[in-house]
Amino acid sequence: MSDFLSERSLLGRYYLYRATMSVGFITPIFTLFLLRSLTYTQLAALSALYSVLAVVSEVPTGYVGDRLGRRASLLLSVAFTVGSVGGFVVMDGFIPYAVLYALWALALVFRSGSMDAWLYDVLDERLDADRFSHVRGRGDAVQNWTAAVSMIGGGLLYGIEPTYPFVVAALFNSLGFVTLLSLPKNSQYADGSKDSDRLGPLAALTIARDHLVRPPLRSLVVYVGLFYAVIGVAQGYVQPMAVETLAPYASQFGMDLRAGTAVARAGKAGPSLALGLGVLYAGLTAVAAVGGYYAGRIENRLGVRRAVLCVSGITAAALVVPLWIGAFALPMFAAMRTSMPLVKPIANGYINDHTASVGRATLLSVVSMGYMALRTPLVLGTGVVADAATATTAVAALGGLFLAIGGTVWLFGTVAPETEATGQPDRSPS
Repeated sequence: MSDFLSERSLLGRYYLYRATMSVGFITPIFTLFLLRSLTYTQLAALSALYSVLAVVSEVPTGYVGDRLGRRASLLLSVAFTVGSVGGFVVMDGFIPYAVLYALWALALVFRSGSMDAWLYDVLDERLDADRFSHVRGRGDAVQNWTAAVSMIGGGLLYGIEPTYPFVVAALFNSLGFVTLLSLPKNSQYADGSKDSDRLGPLAALTIARDHLVRPPLRSLVVYVGLFYAVIGVAQGYVQPMAVETLAPYASQFGMDLRAGTAVARAGKAGPSLALGLGVLYAGLTAVAAVGGYYAGRIENRLGVRRAVLCVSGITAAALVVPLWIGAFALPMFAAMRTSMPLVKPIANGYINDHTASVGRATLLSVVSMGYMALRTPLVLGTGVVADAATATTAVAALGGLFLAIGGTVWLFGTVAPETEATGQPDRSPS
């Protein structure tokens, strides 16, 4: 029956699937939960483990998506997500948490290339591939709005019992199985083709290499990869930056942010602090949802090249401003959370436009691997700067780094040129 879905039904089911991907119930309290039994050093070690596993797993899992089918890969991602989130209810300690982080990394990599590859091919087969940025952006918005609502609930649940947000999140994420099974497979996996007709691992890697080492994708992948890495690392410093930059203003209204942070660092949080974190993160996530919703319109208005440049440049500059104007931290947080949902659908749509359908999930996984590889040294370097100076200084350094390196890539490379979307790599000389 799924082969005859109407446009409204197909997109509605996709948006429902994106809603089930939300982990808003645990996002605002996750660090507090782990700090009950871990140190900050152990948290950093878990984050490094996650990054390394994501890097080494990206290409193999992308190949699984191309070999077995994108929907099958997404179903595996849901299974690993539910296993990881649910595991925090019954497991405790550094080693058990390392296992759960490994499951979380597998959940990420099994969907990183396959989700966009599935969507692009389905739109190409049934509707219009040119709508990718619009549909992908709306999907991001649905996921973020769902997260915003559930974040408040997560804060309330944590104040009652710390494991409750994880129980509810695991149950909610498990609905992804139902929504995915209601969606169609890509045609190349639904027509009964033989395994011998499908892509081998060497052929998949060759296709990925041919697309990424030449224009028009080479400079774009480096540019947006650095941007994603910078924003991803900077988002981890929202709480300490809020304390450093906003505490003087909050104290005027009788609010002691520094005391609240001391409680958080001790791994304890009462109902009011947990709810406050839920509200803060919900507000930032709601702002991010607006960005995803309008990604398609911004691409239509500015084009891929100017949209990527404007959003990334303005956001990177905003990271630097709180170093001198503390009150600018709040709009900077909003800019950070909005920029990724804006840039990602636009950039991924361009990459899909210039990628052959065969091997698409593998190539997108290679791209994601590059993003994670760039993120790893930035995590370590930013931590050193934050310890030596302040979190605000570390985030400003990230913004300056992107403006310098990203500007060089933009000046000497050709980021997202207006070329015909042929699905084959451009063989012109660089």
